[in-house]
Amino acid sequence: MKSVKTILFLDSSLYGGIETHIVQLVRLLKNHNLVVEVLFYQDHGNIQLYRNLDDARCDYTFLDGKVASLYKLLKKQEAPVNLHTHGYKAGIIGRLTCKLLNARCISTYHAGEAGTGLVYFYNCIDKLTSFLSKNFVVSDRLLSQVHNAEVLDNFVDITISMSSEDSDKLRVGFVGRLSHEKGPDNFVELARRLDKNPCISFNVFGDGPMAPDLQSSKPANIQFHGHQASSDFWEKIDVLVISSRAEGLPMVLLEAMARSKCVISFDVGAVAKVISHNTNGFICTSNCIDELSDTLVSWSNSDKDMKKKITQNAFHTIQQNFSGSKQFEQLTRVYFG
Repeated sequence: MKSVKTILFLDSSLYGGIETHIVQLVRLLKNHNLVVEVLFYQDHGNIQLYRNLDDARCDYTFLDGKVASLYKLLKKQEAPVNLHTHGYKAGIIGRLTCKLLNARCISTYHAGEAGTGLVYFYNCIDKLTSFLSKNFVVSDRLLSQVHNAEVLDNFVDITISMSSEDSDKLRVGFVGRLSHEKGPDNFVELARRLDKNPCISFNVFGDGPMAPDLQSSKPANIQFHGHQASSDFWEKIDVLVISSRAEGLPMVLLEAMARSKCVISFDVGAVAKVISHNTNGFICTSNCIDELSDTLVSWSNSDKDMKKKITQNAFHTIQQNFSGSKQFEQLTRVYFG
């Protein structure tokens, strides 16, 4: 089993949920002494991801952005290989190539949103070709859309530091890609609603196509920090807000709870699989900014014992169900079964 190499194949230009998952998956497999490397369809200069892979001591290589390159690379492999694809482009190319070579292909479907235009078209092709691979999906909602699929919950390393900087304000954070499906405009509107509250500050960590418009109309109580390494921003956040319009199982949700942070989220994707409302976090089932605002203010006014109980419960939830042990069993069954 250990002699079989697993190649994680993706096409990545930004650092988001898929990229975070890749790093966690690399660490999990290497911790169990499995042979793993990362293969990029082409080099988009995703420096943060490359640094994280270097930190994980994982080899990675680049194709030239041509479909035939994957065929040539896999055909040259002397030992058995598992090709594990992530993202629609890598998924489509990987499955078709493995079919031609009669090689094992595993795909993880991360997307919580259908997309528009060409992205919508490619997502459709991605799901239509799912019968060519063994598949993982990150939420129950995707099960009916993907052939040969089982749910593989995202997971995170729980051995991370949970230190935090002192602050005289409650620091509320948005972490993720600044694109429509992630709802950063909802977060900015939340900040605007609470602009007169002197006890709360808002911080955006991430980048994306909506950044210029959001920054040009932001209220005074919000700061945009751009993309930063997780080691730089988690100690600056007390509360994570997830204001997305669509999700799978957000990696950022698990990362925050693993660091004993309070999470307040819209009811999207598989969030309710992780958060038990008012026990280890908060879900705003109306998916409206008014409820986000009310919940955040209520948390701000809560006593220390209440906050400690919620955040400790958050950590224990991740420790018990989303730390990788169950997921490793699923992965090895599909990889080597």
